[in-house]
Formats: sequence, structure tokens, C-alpha cells
Amino acid sequence: MITIYYHKEKQQWFHHNPSASYTWGVQKIELPFTQNISSTQAFLRLKGEKVGPIVGVLTNKAVLEKLNVKQRPLLELLHHTLQEKGGLLALFAEETMSHHFFEGYCFDGAKKQWIKTTLPLPNVIYNRYPGRKSETKKLTSLHQKIKGKHIPLFNSAFFSKWKVYQLFSKEPLLSSHLPKTYRLTPEIDIAKLLQKHSSLYFKPINSSKGAGIFRLSSHKHTIIYQDHKRKEEFSSLQAIDLPRSAYLIQEAIETQPFKDRRYDLRILAHHKDSGYVISGVGIRHSPYQSITTHTLNGGSISPFQDLENEVDTSFLSSFVNTCGQVLQKSFPLVEEFSLDMAKSAQGQYYLFEVNAKPMIFDETDIQTQGAKHICNIFYKLTKFLD
Repeated sequence: MITIYYHKEKQQWFHHNPSASYTWGVQKIELPFTQNISSTQAFLRLKGEKVGPIVGVLTNKAVLEKLNVKQRPLLELLHHTLQEKGGLLALFAEETMSHHFFEGYCFDGAKKQWIKTTLPLPNVIYNRYPGRKSETKKLTSLHQKIKGKHIPLFNSAFFSKWKVYQLFSKEPLLSSHLPKTYRLTPEIDIAKLLQKHSSLYFKPINSSKGAGIFRLSSHKHTIIYQDHKRKEEFSSLQAIDLPRSAYLIQEAIETQPFKDRRYDLRILAHHKDSGYVISGVGIRHSPYQSITTHTLNGGSISPFQDLENEVDTSFLSSFVNTCGQVLQKSFPLVEEFSLDMAKSAQGQYYLFEVNAKPMIFDETDIQTQGAKHICNIFYKLTKFLD
């Protein structure tokens, strides 16, 4: 490894070896030399005359503006994990990237703050853009800027919930673990679906973290509507103001409770060698009478050890690998994802959702293992392997 040093006034990085010449970034731009060293330094891997990798993390301006106000534990963990073996993590917004350089923010471990710097185009881009609505436009512009430059971009987009369901429905090893799911259209007969399933979840196609989800249940001669804020009975479907599109309808599965509350398994998975492995499993409980287990909506966390004897980890490992193999055939560069799963009252595992951009886990051991796998992916994609 070599050490590089940060020049605060120039907002640039320099090396300090007068007898050496180095290049960095995907375009192999010369790394400048300085005789002066600073307390702000970083470690890079050395491969011939090339040093790196530079890992660009795509986000938006709103995140960058608050980097030193609000802690970003996942990004700081990735920085430290990458630095242990050599590599520079830099957060950036699409607007700050030109055809040869980009403006990024690197973490200064000594001062525990993010510093602004100009860097050559990265060796790999990790997409952590936070919003669905504006992501497509930003990625289109980014693709134009990196076109022909051979920069791997992973987590290139959110998964389409409907497309994932269609793909998994065709895979024998997965199809029996999917709740029946329908696309909401003006023509669909919700009354018939309620007769068939008795309880249905309605999930927005373009949302995450449980936002916009509600449930309809048929009970005697009434329809029960429930979302995160209210539960109400109606005499008929016509009395409920229901959406007519941009939603999926999913049969409600009666799941096994733990301490009288429903729970989900949140599974973090990463690409490793020729398959996909589990980096960790988190347990999320719903509040009493709630329709989801998301912590933003009052859900709580339990240690995996509390339910370890109830979970078939061998099955989950095989299931996760199959999910990854199917996803990588239809989506570009699938290197990580997460699954929301639960066990039914009859002991059958069900998959409720697949996320291209995994949630930030509160469990330190899961985040640490996940960060190690992600950094190994960076080295693999940039060919900076040991």
C-alpha cells in the first residue's frame, strides 16, 4: 500500500515519494507529488504504477450538504473497512461529475469529518441514491458521462416489484414461497380477490420502508381497512376510496408469532465468488395490531439469537443464492440485495419483498459483515484483488 496526503487549500490528494510515479482513477490520471505532508492521509493499494481503487458512492446534494451534521454510520464503516486494505471512498452527486474529474467527499478519520476534494473518475460506482422519483433522470445523465469508460456501476436501480414477482414465479425453487400477487388495474375485481384470500395487502409499486401500505380484510358483512394510522370498518368496497393503479395486491399470509407479535426476517445478501451469501439476518417485530414491522412505523428489533433455533438457516442460504442467480439474469450487476421473509403458521417460508438497495441495519455485526463483503466486491470489480 502507499500513503497519500490531502492538501486542504487545493482540495486535492498527493503522494510523497520523489522517486515514484503513480496513476489513479479509471482513466489512469497522474497522481501529483508534493514535498509537504499533512495529517489527513489515506491508504491505497498498489498495482504496478496504478494506485486505488477510487470508489465513488452516488448520492444527492441534500445528503452531501448534511454530511457533517448528520452521522452516516454505514458510509463511515465502508470508509474504515476499505482503508484497512487500501482504497478511497468518495461520496458525490451526479451534477459534480465531468468527463475526467468529479467533486467528492472523503472521510477524514483523524478529524472525524467529511472533506471536499477533486478526484479523477472512480474505478467503480456504488449507487446509494436515496430517492426513486429523481433517480432515473440522474442515472441517465450519469450513464452518459461514464459511457465507454468501463466504470462498473452496481445497484444501478431499484427493482421493479412486479418484474421480480414475475421472474420468481417462473423459478420452481422460489414460486411456492411467494404470496399470490396481482397488479392493480381498473379492471381487477377486488371483491373476488377478497372472497378468495379474505385478507389482502396493497403495496405501492414505487415505495419503500412500508410507506403507503394498507390492508383490506373481509369479516362477515364488513370490510376492514387498516393502514399505519387507522383501522376502520366499511359496509362495502364502494365506500372505500381505493387507488386504481400503481399498486400491487398481495395475499396476506398468517405468520408465526413470537411473543404474541408477528415478525419478519430481514436478510442481507451479497455476491461472493460464483454465488450469493447471507451477510446477516435481522429480526423485526410489528407493534401490536400493526400491519408492518418497519421500525419507522413503530416496529422493534430482536437479536437473531432469540429465534435462531426456529430459523432454517440452511434453507435460507440456498434460497438466497437462488434469488441472486435469478436476479442477475435480468438486472445489471446485482452485487447485493435484501429480502423480507417470514414463516407461515404452517411452517412455510414466504418472501414478501426484494430490495436492490438494502436498508441500513442497526445490528453492528450485520453491518460489519456486509461492509466486508461490499469492499471485496469493490476490489473484484476494479481488479485490485490481492
